[in-house]
Amino acid sequence: MSESQKVTRQEALTSDSGRTWLIVAGVIAALCLVMLWFMRELPPLGAATTGMVAIVIAYLAMIAIRFGVARSRLKLGLLAVLTIAIVLIFMTVGWITVFAA
Repeated sequence: MSESQKVTRQEALTSDSGRTWLIVAGVIAALCLVMLWFMRELPPLGAATTGMVAIVIAYLAMIAIRFGVARSRLKLGLLAVLTIAIVLIFMTVGWITVFAA
């Protein structure tokens, strides 16, 4: 039997509880926050702090979605988008810091 390789049919996006997304995003967020903590004195001042706040807000939104949204597919899609958003926030702040130096 051949199973479909479509992204939309993966368990992480169709029937998972969302716990995996929280764990993965938590590890990613922790790594990003540590790096941003050491970047906070680099120009432009406040960029790293703003990134840290945005990452914390994104992760808190993930927790709220995990426990507050009933529709499984919608919940998992939002968790995936916010996990990617955490990485994009870090990359954006990194590029802003690089170009400001």
